[in-house]
Amino acid sequence: MNRYDSRTVFSSSLLLCLALGCSQPAAPDKTASAKPDKTASTEPDKSASTSDADVPVHHYFLKEETPPLAAWSYKGATGPAHWGSLNPAYRMAADGKQQSPIDIELPQVEPKQLPELRFDYNPETVAAMNNGHTIEHNSDESGSKLHIGDQSYQLEQFHVHTPSEHLINGKHADMEVHFVHKSAQGEVAVVAVMVNKGEHDPIQIPTYSLPSKTDELVVSYRGVHNPIDFLPKERSYLAYRGSFTTPPCTEDVRWIVLSTPVEAKPELIDQFAAILKGNNRPVQPLNGRQVSEEKQP
Repeated sequence: MNRYDSRTVFSSSLLLCLALGCSQPAAPDKTASAKPDKTASTEPDKSASTSDADVPVHHYFLKEETPPLAAWSYKGATGPAHWGSLNPAYRMAADGKQQSPIDIELPQVEPKQLPELRFDYNPETVAAMNNGHTIEHNSDESGSKLHIGDQSYQLEQFHVHTPSEHLINGKHADMEVHFVHKSAQGEVAVVAVMVNKGEHDPIQIPTYSLPSKTDELVVSYRGVHNPIDFLPKERSYLAYRGSFTTPPCTEDVRWIVLSTPVEAKPELIDQFAAILKGNNRPVQPLNGRQVSEEKQP
């Protein structure tokens, strides 16, 4: 069986992070939701409170890939086909030659000795925001890092797309998780994890609320969770130069697409899909770019 068709058990901690629910068995179920003041600065609101005033809120303002310059969406007159004309700052969406996502055709991939990946992720409190385009968790204060060879990148946030944005041999995965990192020099590296529906997770995962409304924040107080649990154990990857997949679609992004997909329970992916309603940009032309593959244990 081709490894891209095989499924890897999606760890319970990963699912619980995204679904905002992994529990310490004896802990009470506490969640809080809030709406940020849209007139406020983009710095975390230190004065914000939750329904449990004695429990600190992790974040109310989460960094996005996109500045609030112009309204955009995934459908109609503000959809992907029109992003480049919505605002001069978005011109790269129409004119760029290294845009993402792409369709990765495995027979055309070049085997190559690429730098080793090392994920130095730390446990953190989970707080997820529905920003109107995705469900996102801010990690910029966790100290989590990605090392690609001798280059280090700070994990800033991770978010979800349903279905996947990248295609493998012309096929979508059911979901794609993006881990957005930035180096001290300002270089961006995004790790993409493909997620498919599967029933092989032996853990019964409780269902918790996801932020279904724009600007809604949900905080889990059931302990800390490590984003590394989202990742497959096998760390071979596909690499290419691309862009952010949302406006302004800035280029020179270092893409790391993990070769091995993971699995999530169908009901969890369906829950994300019902909220996000198709937040995937169509694939973009390669324009002569080469996708390389590094096989790692």
